[in-house]
Amino acid sequence: MEEHHHPKHLEAHHEVHHEAHNAGAGAVLKAAGQQPSKKERKGYRVVFLTVFAGSLMVEALLFMRAQVNEISLILKEDFRMVVVKSDKIKRDAASIEEQLKAVPGTANVAFVGKADSLRKLREEDPDLVGAVMNMGANPLPDTFEVSLDETALGDLNSWVETAWKINGVAAIKYKPLQGTAILHALFYGHYILVTLTLAFVALVIMALMAVFYRNTAAGFLESVRRDRNWFFAGLLAASLAAAVSYALVYPVKYLSPLWFWPGTFWQAAIIASGGVSAWVIFQWKNTHN
Repeated sequence: MEEHHHPKHLEAHHEVHHEAHNAGAGAVLKAAGQQPSKKERKGYRVVFLTVFAGSLMVEALLFMRAQVNEISLILKEDFRMVVVKSDKIKRDAASIEEQLKAVPGTANVAFVGKADSLRKLREEDPDLVGAVMNMGANPLPDTFEVSLDETALGDLNSWVETAWKINGVAAIKYKPLQGTAILHALFYGHYILVTLTLAFVALVIMALMAVFYRNTAAGFLESVRRDRNWFFAGLLAASLAAAVSYALVYPVKYLSPLWFWPGTFWQAAIIASGGVSAWVIFQWKNTHN
């Protein structure tokens, strides 16, 4: 007896058979450790852009840290506490200098006599020297230029109070806002370094989890061999981020003398971390599929 099927039923049957065939093929590819080429290309793009964005942010932070460190160094070299020696109290300058060196937080003390001050003023501003000398004898006082270490910069008032107690000190002059700027620059530099260190530690923990989570030594070596292209994709993304970052900040070199690019060690660390990050992301993706 012949059976007659409606054309729509036949079409639906073929569609179901086609979908089942595709699903079976996908399962075979997955069991073989392969992914369809379209999805694989999409995965590469996602990982590539993720590593690129992260590496670009790290490059920006390292560049800012290099500039902040140099700015703080310049400010520290320029910052001085100028202690004026009293003319009314006849006391040896050497003894006052020794007492200033004994104040906690003092890094260095240099005595500047009035003759040296006049000579320096003549070199820096000759017109002003004429106005000063119209007053008669050299009116500039003997001074001490005091450099402080970082421990004293956080509490300048305490240092000033202690220095004021020294017999023979007539005045103490300094720029408090400059001291505040130095502290902020030092803090920002340390903050960026600590942040990057914690991020690196997190990456190491993720890598260790990817290596040891449901994995054996043989399985780890096999995943390294099989998924090495993901590592190279991360290397390429991090290298491109370094090149883009350099291109963005390079014009500043001609606008300001304060331009310092992080050294070779940091660049190598960023690129290597990018490769490891891409590999770790793919391993995590595999274990959670």
